[in-house]
Amino acid sequence: MNFCVGFTVSTIIISMQIFIHPLHAKNTLQLQKEKDILKEASIENVFIYPKKNSTSDETLKRHAVLTKYKDAAATIVFCHGFLCDKYDIACFRNMFPVGQYNFLTFDFRGHGQDTQGQISTLGHDEALDVIAAAQFVREHPDLKDKPVFAWSFSMGGVAAIIAQAHHILFDAMIFDCAFDSTEKLIKQGFNQMRFSLFGYTFDIPGRSLLEKYALHPYVQSFLQKMLKVCVHWDTKHVHLQAIAINPVESMAQISVPCFFIHCINDEKVPLESAHALYNSAKGYKRLWITQGRRHFDSFFYNPERYAYKVRKFLDQVLHNTLSKEYAKIINDVKNVT
Repeated sequence: MNFCVGFTVSTIIISMQIFIHPLHAKNTLQLQKEKDILKEASIENVFIYPKKNSTSDETLKRHAVLTKYKDAAATIVFCHGFLCDKYDIACFRNMFPVGQYNFLTFDFRGHGQDTQGQISTLGHDEALDVIAAAQFVREHPDLKDKPVFAWSFSMGGVAAIIAQAHHILFDAMIFDCAFDSTEKLIKQGFNQMRFSLFGYTFDIPGRSLLEKYALHPYVQSFLQKMLKVCVHWDTKHVHLQAIAINPVESMAQISVPCFFIHCINDEKVPLESAHALYNSAKGYKRLWITQGRRHFDSFFYNPERYAYKVRKFLDQVLHNTLSKEYAKIINDVKNVT
């Protein structure tokens, strides 16, 4: 701030107060407003009960956390990826203004709390978990009249696609680094399972046979051990039994607004998977290609831009102000289409 030399000290102080006070008051009022909203917030530990499988009436008990605000405009269901849980993705609630949305985060089968005897299928049976989560929100007395959105990544995105293809659950959906088929995901793992000898690179012996029978239960056990050693693809404590799925076919049944996000450097799910899903979607759609450094890195690479893009998309859906441009690819990386 520039002042004339002839100003007295008291004049300078008064001038500074006049200049600074409105901004300070605005920040204080905003903080007080958020504080008041948070006082009325409700965070509850709840349960959802998905079917054990599509042919059984037996259910599983899955843990979830419901965050509720009195005047929230909609509810966002968070669908986490493989080897994550409801607490790992809780931080992503910070992308949104306090009080604007309610949130439901939950544990997929085989993940998080109380997993004994449960098997992860990389999206196939997890679709039943998504259905149970969305129906919980749709039937909740405080939430049932509000729009429901899905934010998902990787396996969670695949599960959300399959769920939405069979039931009308969400009014808009966000998919971050979802894969387009189980076979291609496994093939990508095989592409990294190579060894070098005397300056030459070789595939592992019997690769074609392993790929052909990769989804067989007996082969999967052996395959998971090899992936752990060769490319550090460690399933840790999660019991995995991959089942063949084709999210691209399911995507063709979805017409709600969809926002696809994918890293150019994703080592697990190639960019072509995002294009395949995007091309298959029938409704309003956007594909954002980011400069992320690895699988599910778009947010961590540029959290401010990520939050802005996600908020903008959902705000436009909420206020019915989506662009008339039906389909669009936003590319942060040069020379990539």
